[in-house]
Amino acid sequence: MRGTPDGFRFRAFEYLAATGMIALLSACGSGPAAGPSSAAVNADDPVSALQRINRAGAECWMRSSDPAFRDLHLVPELDTMAGRPRLLMLKKGKTAGLPVLVIEASGSPAKVETYGPLTATRTGARVNTDIQRWSGGRTSC
Repeated sequence: MRGTPDGFRFRAFEYLAATGMIALLSACGSGPAAGPSSAAVNADDPVSALQRINRAGAECWMRSSDPAFRDLHLVPELDTMAGRPRLLMLKKGKTAGLPVLVIEASGSPAKVETYGPLTATRTGARVNTDIQRWSGGRTSC
């Protein structure tokens, strides 16, 4: 580029290099998205879908030494008359009040939804990822 000062070319190069590094670093740090989730699962009915999630969640979340779940407990409500069985995640010691997470299933084939304040956190993103894995039939933590 004739007539362009070397300082300008150098600054343009620095800008492009910095922009590229920011893009690369942000791509590396991205994990599963947090937030409410809704997904079809590999189960004939809602209760069997939630039974699978309840078993795996009890093992991988509640009985583990994971600090993210240390102050929480999982309460199954599988025999609901409303036809929408659910799992409630509550703070330990608070049997009354609003749950921090609701995992609800409905329909045939079953569809599982998660919602509640926990879904907006990194732990909520992990819960959504775990539920998707378990809903597909895998049982690993």
